[in-house]
Amino acid sequence: MRTLPALFLLLCTLPLVACSHAPTPARPNILFISIDDLRPELGCYGAGHMHTPHIDALTQSGVAFDRCYVQVAVCNPSRASTLTGLRPDRLHVYTLRQHFRETAPDAVTLPQHLSAHGYTSHGLGKIFHNPWQDPRSWDAPHQWPDASHNHYTPEQRAFTRRVEETLPDNAWQKGNLRGPIAHDPDIPDADHFDGALTVLAQGRLQQLAQEGRPFFLAVGYTLPHLPWCPPRAWWDRYDRSALPLADNPYPPHGAPRVALGTSYELAHYADNVEMPTPYAGTLPEGEARRLRHAYYASVSFIDAQVGLLIDELDRLGLADDTIVVLWSDHGWKLGEHNAWGKMTNYELDTRIPMVIRDPRAQANGQRSGQLVESIDLYPTLCELAGVPSPAEIDGRSAAVLLDDPDTPHRDAAFSQYTRQGLMGNAIRTERWRYVEWRRLDNGSLAAQELYDHDNDPQENQNIVDDHPEAVARLAQLIANTLETGPIDLRAPIRSDPGGERRSVRWTNAYPGSVRVTWINPMGHRQSAFDLAPGAARQLNTFVGHAFAVESLDGAYHEVVRIGTDDRERTLAPDAKP
Repeated sequence: MRTLPALFLLLCTLPLVACSHAPTPARPNILFISIDDLRPELGCYGAGHMHTPHIDALTQSGVAFDRCYVQVAVCNPSRASTLTGLRPDRLHVYTLRQHFRETAPDAVTLPQHLSAHGYTSHGLGKIFHNPWQDPRSWDAPHQWPDASHNHYTPEQRAFTRRVEETLPDNAWQKGNLRGPIAHDPDIPDADHFDGALTVLAQGRLQQLAQEGRPFFLAVGYTLPHLPWCPPRAWWDRYDRSALPLADNPYPPHGAPRVALGTSYELAHYADNVEMPTPYAGTLPEGEARRLRHAYYASVSFIDAQVGLLIDELDRLGLADDTIVVLWSDHGWKLGEHNAWGKMTNYELDTRIPMVIRDPRAQANGQRSGQLVESIDLYPTLCELAGVPSPAEIDGRSAAVLLDDPDTPHRDAAFSQYTRQGLMGNAIRTERWRYVEWRRLDNGSLAAQELYDHDNDPQENQNIVDDHPEAVARLAQLIANTLETGPIDLRAPIRSDPGGERRSVRWTNAYPGSVRVTWINPMGHRQSAFDLAPGAARQLNTFVGHAFAVESLDGAYHEVVRIGTDDRERTLAPDAKP
């Protein structure tokens, strides 16, 4: 496994990559807008049926990237990779449950790095994966809006309980069933979680404008992530009967079944517990239209929130001094390949919309068709901000594309996904998408895929046996960049199993609130509890168990491992009140 250097924590003092973008006398602010599950089906990406006027307008005043790809098409590893600038093989984060602070403790995130170079970094909403928003990345405690995502009615909650009661005892949704997948509450926009986030972000922009320091403000919207429950007015933008449906509602011919997944994400919801897998059935047309309608309404609602943020920049007089980035953590399938959701290496899942508006850029209003990876955002924003870019990251600055969108950037983009004891390594070039599935335990090859985008842009036909020379060349490029040997999915920081039972009293001596999170033997963050200043709590645990301890203000953090003599643990004993 390619490992992260132990001294990565000292990046700010290591040799640095020089900046080539035109210097600016004052460092620009950065508004970083993250949107979950947003595929590039927007008006500005050629989807005439979509109502997205505000993102379209942002594209017209910035540079849109037509071929930007994420490293893993699921929330946590995509966000961790993008915000550290590191590929999953070096960060060692591949799944939803791994936190990069257990896999690469010395990693320096983009907001951390900017803070070390004169910026103040603030985070609101979903930036890293829920619920671990990495306090040490921010100069103020991360904040969530106080509002509901769904606004389910009493009748809908009762329906969910009835459905759960009918599930067999061994059903994986038992005890974890969610409400209806779609709902149209008749509420003002600001009563929805994402609408309340906009209000919160507007207030934070006002605060930052008064402070006068260059800022990095990250605002993370949750929709169009499930459940799709935007306010009712946004549903009215669309005629459900006229919505386009997938014209390739079938799995790719000749593809290994592991490649496509199971669409299980939708089966979490009470009205979709019988969601068919791509190989076991197809949704009726009416249901497919209902789900598409809900997704599109959610996108239009978020588009309006983006518009409000841009309007606030204008109102505060910040527009000419602020770089705006709009980015998504991965794409989404809406019935294509007879599948729904993300979690594959296909184009639909790995390609995202990305827009960068730098008021100083020469190519604003234009588009770039160059291959770009989301890890490139880290060094790109460093260069645009006049901040040295860490030499150890894997991203490559794309700042030059904001002045000349046709400048060659990358020959290939890479993605990965792990499933069923296999790692799928993928490469996307100008013409090809090639995927090889290797066993995690020994790295041996289990399956291969090849799609020709010149003749099959929807990736409907696996032609891996027809082009051996292309496969050999692409496989070598993968081997040069990604890990092709055995991969251990356990995080280096993890609990030891099988220790002696121990009751430990935890006391918080830190002057702020502290969160204590158990790390299981796989290195996954599990149960957590918070301790107020001076508070104490008794906890039954085991010798060898590990805990991540972080103050909510980000200033204090450590890993605590329970020893044979531990009966009490005082957190931050040297802290000054």
